Amino acid sequence: MQTILIAHRDVNFAQELAADLRAWGYRVIHCPGPLPPVARCIRWDEGYCPLTEGADLMIYDPCLTAVDETGIVNNLAVDSALAHPDVPMLLAWPRAAQPDAPTLLQVHAEVPWVQAAPHDPAALRRRIREHLAAGQVAV
Repeated sequence: MQTILIAHRDVNFAQELAADLRAWGYRVIHCPGPLPPVARCIRWDEGYCPLTEGADLMIYDPCLTAVDETGIVNNLAVDSALAHPDVPMLLAWPRAAQPDAPTLLQVHAEVPWVQAAPHDPAALRRRIREHLAAGQVAV
């Protein structure tokens, strides 16, 4: 069974997405992102993330950020995509929300192989299958 990591601040959206993914036969792990008061990501403290290590595909909130050891705010989708360029990543946001265009452009500029996830469930399911069937993203 393939594993999909959902890293998203919107808990309700992540739960709805996880329910769809499970219904489609995937194992789902969820990361809500860095938690207050520190707002740091384990990847910077430990040098790896146990959640991304086991993922076959990652679905990220394009605006999920964390503060590194120097106090600089970093985009976690970019960091995870760079740490695992061989694992496909999709950027997702709730249907009712509008994507933050400057953030999407910044993410795409740094990790151009990362794509936006379709909002339509059937299209999302196809895209996930395509990425997982390919087995690897061309970097």
